[in-house]
Amino acid sequence: MDPRVAVSVSDLIMTKQWSHAFSLPSSNKVASRLAGSHPSSLRGRGLDFEEYRHYQAGDDVRNIDWLVTMKTNQPHVRVHQQEKDRAVLFCVEQGTSMFFSSQQTMKSVVAAQLLAACSWQVLRQGDRIGAVVVDDESLHWFKPSQSQNALLRLFRTLESLHLNLVSNACRRHSLQGKPNLNRALNRMLLQRTQGSLVVVISDFFDFDDNSSRLMTQLKRHNDVVCLAVQDPMEQALIVNDTSYFSDGDYQVMVDSTYQTKLEAFNATRQAHQDNIKQQLQSKGIRYIQLDTSGHHFYQLTEQLSGCDHVKK
Repeated sequence: MDPRVAVSVSDLIMTKQWSHAFSLPSSNKVASRLAGSHPSSLRGRGLDFEEYRHYQAGDDVRNIDWLVTMKTNQPHVRVHQQEKDRAVLFCVEQGTSMFFSSQQTMKSVVAAQLLAACSWQVLRQGDRIGAVVVDDESLHWFKPSQSQNALLRLFRTLESLHLNLVSNACRRHSLQGKPNLNRALNRMLLQRTQGSLVVVISDFFDFDDNSSRLMTQLKRHNDVVCLAVQDPMEQALIVNDTSYFSDGDYQVMVDSTYQTKLEAFNATRQAHQDNIKQQLQSKGIRYIQLDTSGHHFYQLTEQLSGCDHVKK
């Protein structure tokens, strides 16, 4: 199978080489009680000394600083800022709308590869990975884990979903499912996650007012980053010569006489995308746009690092 059309487990394993090129935003809301590499708002015995304070009933006597206690004639304890791990949770769409590209790589492939590379980076930091993966027919939940075997199970699920996308396309089988983005976000909220980094990877094709509300709820207790995978043709449909478009069942010819309609279509699409970006950014949610040119890893690295000179 062409890796630009559908992913395999081996393809996703190979994205590990990109995990050193970028870093996901760190969470300021780490709430896990598992040891890790992120400063937590929870206090206790840890690595980073924070302050002295008077001893209180119930304090661990191992934290008593005897030198300060003798100097002040009052028992004092050392307070440390504990380092905790975090869960990085991915919401990933793999439905029919993602099986499209006018360029180099299917949107569904871009999304799967982004998930894989980000997951390798998370594992390298010693954090846990969880995921909700949704297509038109099913929804898969992967409990947060630091296990590489658990990550490989996620990869095998993605491989299977991609084979289904190809099979449905070959049979010209179009599925009209529920809004996939909202299904994934609702499933994530059911987990009552707190202090996690939630990475939403989607084309945001079916983003609506309910999506905005669900994003607000997620952001209340977590950090949220959105990776929007979009094809240039979806953003601006440009027709210079006579072109033919088909949904697999019907075909329509489009030429220069459609110019006014094309301009209206492009304006509507652009307004929709601008509205999504503005809504999410107003909630403090980072919105990163990537395309299907095959340069998505370079684009992600550039935008996460804030530079525009990463070599391709």
